Amino acid sequence: MTLRLKISPDLLIPANMAADAARLGMSECVREHLRRRNETRPPSRYGLPKSNYWADAADSVTSEVSGNVAAVTVEQEGASLHYYGGTVHPKRGKALAIPIDPSVAGIWPSEANALTDHIAMIWPKNSAHGFLKDAETNELLWLLVPRATIPADPTVMPTDDEIVNAAMDAVLEAAS
Repeated sequence: MTLRLKISPDLLIPANMAADAARLGMSECVREHLRRRNETRPPSRYGLPKSNYWADAADSVTSEVSGNVAAVTVEQEGASLHYYGGTVHPKRGKALAIPIDPSVAGIWPSEANALTDHIAMIWPKNSAHGFLKDAETNELLWLLVPRATIPADPTVMPTDDEIVNAAMDAVLEAAS
């Protein structure tokens, strides 16, 4: 996901200098927004440890200037999906596996098979979802779904006004 801002050449400082200042202001605005988002996310309903996904997104912010255009990109995989919305389908297999037990947080089901051979799949007839469970303890470990639809969420990024204000403040500071 990339944001671009074109700087007018009619400024008191060179346009490339203004674009670089805008790049810095926009980058910091986006990073701070994503860090705040990370801090304010509610805990997992399943008691899973916090993934710090949005902090990782903040760390993935890159920026560049080309002529008088400043561009800021969030490189975190999935950030665009959260912003624009969309449907996720499994890359392999027939279902997405969503961890629902803290003991498997951050572990793929294929990795769990190396840890134990007591994983069983339950998919009730005519059900839209299934589960992977520990066959010895009967604890449900992963929810299995054929796809996941993520609604568009424009609050993933700062508002246009916040980004423009951050860019303008940085340009004004560079000009003074």
